[in-house]
Amino acid sequence: MRTTSTLRTTLLAALAAAAFSAHADTFRNGESFYGTPTAATAYARQVTLGSRSTLNVDYGSVVTFTNEGRSFTWQFNGLDQRAVEIAKIAPAGFPTKPLIIYVAPDPFNRG
Repeated sequence: MRTTSTLRTTLLAALAAAAFSAHADTFRNGESFYGTPTAATAYARQVTLGSRSTLNVDYGSVVTFTNEGRSFTWQFNGLDQRAVEIAKIAPAGFPTKPLIIYVAPDPFNRG
């Protein structure tokens, strides 16, 4: 009887850990900690991957990333004061190169 209880507890803990790790970079509503994908605009900053290894962006800024003829646009309006690897925000199949993006503080957060 004790073995069944221990097994059940272990299984529940493993399921909870798997669920947490699958959503470790998202809020409860499913949105990313790092911001949101958005449509390319004329005022978006253009960044070609491979030309740098780090990038500083202002909170709320919109950046279009380009590599090997493909591109995607991202708005950094999630949590501020974060470092994010490009691979965490790039769409599936986007050819990434090492790039760390540092998001500046949100000017409306005081603290």
